[in-house]
Amino acid sequence: MKEKVRIAIGIPTYNDVERVNSAIASIYAFTPQEDLLDCKIVVVDDGTPNEKMKDRLRNACNKYDIPLIEHDKNYGIPKAWNSLSRYYDSDIVILFNDDIQVSEPNWLKCMLYFLENNDKVGSVGWPLIHMGKNGLPKPDLPPPNYDTNPGLVGAPVGCAFAFKKSSYNVVPSGFPEQLPSFYEEIFFGMELAKYGYPSYMLPYPAVEHYGSQTFANNPELSVAKPNPSVLSMDKYKEIMLQRFPIERIEPIPGFVYRMDYSRVIFALHFGVTDYWENPQQAVHERMVYPLLGRKIKWLDKNMEEKTGVM
Repeated sequence: MKEKVRIAIGIPTYNDVERVNSAIASIYAFTPQEDLLDCKIVVVDDGTPNEKMKDRLRNACNKYDIPLIEHDKNYGIPKAWNSLSRYYDSDIVILFNDDIQVSEPNWLKCMLYFLENNDKVGSVGWPLIHMGKNGLPKPDLPPPNYDTNPGLVGAPVGCAFAFKKSSYNVVPSGFPEQLPSFYEEIFFGMELAKYGYPSYMLPYPAVEHYGSQTFANNPELSVAKPNPSVLSMDKYKEIMLQRFPIERIEPIPGFVYRMDYSRVIFALHFGVTDYWENPQQAVHERMVYPLLGRKIKWLDKNMEEKTGVM
């Protein structure tokens, strides 16, 4: 029987321990003790091949008394998110990439207030502070605007978001494991919208994002073998050759770029014909726009309740 918890915080990782350590340490440092009592953290290693790195990760999780799920191979973000979402019998699930750090004590209160005071809500994201390698916010990117209202979106940012477990259970398969990586949060958000569950981005507070380091540090994750039961290489080539040269379609014999392959699967699933650039736009117009005009409640930067129609 799964352990019952109010809030499950899931962190997926691959071939890393330092970022996981930093993410967990930030949660403990910037979450009030009374809020932490309602939380349980769980980490999933998505098939790290390096045994020394896996041992270091096991030791780090043991130090914090945090369970570690170990995948036998790299399945991609959707399966990692499903493993994390299903580990506990929780009311709320929070998913943080391992390159996320919290730095504001109200990060959890604002999210819980939104999820628990609005009916039929999909997934909800935190705004981001984009951090540089020097540990400072990147000067070329604007900081979050805490004076705005929550925004209706097709899906929140995939590196830091939360949802009620009851909303997750509305989508029969959870996150789409037919995608190797990329488009998973958009796919999930659009499925929620199909069932009448809109998704939002909060205006406050932001979390720190240290920049998509998993793919940057592990270039092998940019490619994948096609899954014939989902989309065969021949069918994929037939679609992609309408726009791109074969070098873009099959960069290594028998392999495809994960983002391009996921984009085509997304387009086919939702019945749109833009396979190459922005298929989510047509789906957004069809499924998300009809959800405009709902009254919602949230906490502003002064921790005061606000209401509005979004």
